[in-house]
Amino acid sequence: LFAFALSAATAHAELPSPRVVQVSGQGEASIAPDRARLSVAIEARNAELHAAETKVNDGTRAALAALKGLGLKDEDISTAGYSVNPEYDWVNNQQTFRAYFARREINLTVRDLNKVGDVMLKLTKAGVNQINPPVLESSQIKQTERSALARAVEDASLQARVVAEGLSMKLGLVRSINAGSQGVQQPSPMPRMMAMKASADTAEMSGNEQTGFSAGLIRASATVSAEFELLP
Repeated sequence: LFAFALSAATAHAELPSPRVVQVSGQGEASIAPDRARLSVAIEARNAELHAAETKVNDGTRAALAALKGLGLKDEDISTAGYSVNPEYDWVNNQQTFRAYFARREINLTVRDLNKVGDVMLKLTKAGVNQINPPVLESSQIKQTERSALARAVEDASLQARVVAEGLSMKLGLVRSINAGSQGVQQPSPMPRMMAMKASADTAEMSGNEQTGFSAGLIRASATVSAEFELLP
């Protein structure tokens, strides 16, 4: 039994190492976003607690009315984030009360990208004084990621075939493969809030034009590392 194992191991050691080619393929795919998530806030400071709360609450009601007027649904609006905190200054090593700081966060999803600019303009008029850049998303992002992966596999296979043909050899079976997503690159629109005034140069413009909002494309990328056999 030992002699058989030894001869088998020796025979295995004498086998020529297979000729292989290692390649790395890249793939990308893009898609237009079909919704935008917005995070905004109404903030107020006042030495009187009631005054700070009133300003924030009044602004919240006005903002909700504006959003409903633009057709947003209740399930796409959240106003759960609310906080009130006292603020202090240090004077002569003593803590001195400055004001109460009240803040209401409003998170919303805009499903019609043509209305993003209108939403931002209406919110600022209602009293919203903090607007973060929209986060753009697509309901078809999974299909886009798979398309990027398929292109990465195709790229790796083509590279391996080119190498084989250049060496006057045939491309054999794939011995190993490692595939992964490189992530999704979202567009980063930075709206420019133009000064609102009743003039001819803004009266004909849409909300997106007035704020300089452009959705762009969402890009997905993938990479594939593979090892193929090379045959005579």
